[in-house]
Amino acid sequence: MPGTMLEGLRFLTRGKTVWAIADVAGVQETLTAFKVEAAGLPLLRKRGGHWKPTTAALLLLEDAIVKNVVELSPARLDPFLHGQVLPGPFLTDRGYVAVRYEGKILGCALHGEAGLRSQLPRAWVDALMSGRPQRGEDE
Repeated sequence: MPGTMLEGLRFLTRGKTVWAIADVAGVQETLTAFKVEAAGLPLLRKRGGHWKPTTAALLLLEDAIVKNVVELSPARLDPFLHGQVLPGPFLTDRGYVAVRYEGKILGCALHGEAGLRSQLPRAWVDALMSGRPQRGEDE
């Protein structure tokens, strides 16, 4: 990912989350003067000792993500969105990966020994599923 993608941002770590905020005049003074727990866009969350990219971060950085990306086929989209583990092989490193469908980022998945497991927030899955024909409806 080009370093320029993160230019103009400042990072705030609170608990298990790293937030990205605009690096504008006075922001450091505000962060210092107040007990800020959350600000801006959640970029990373710590899960099980590892940093996981948030769906928001992957959507923001979509054009720059070129490594550790799985492109889902139409046949694999619904099983993935319904929480099924997709068997590999996948041409990515193990760990958190970005998932695309028709060239657009859907969010994050965990590529482990068993396969690919969705890490998409439930509300995001519901939004993606709304308006889509149910299995068998359009056949």
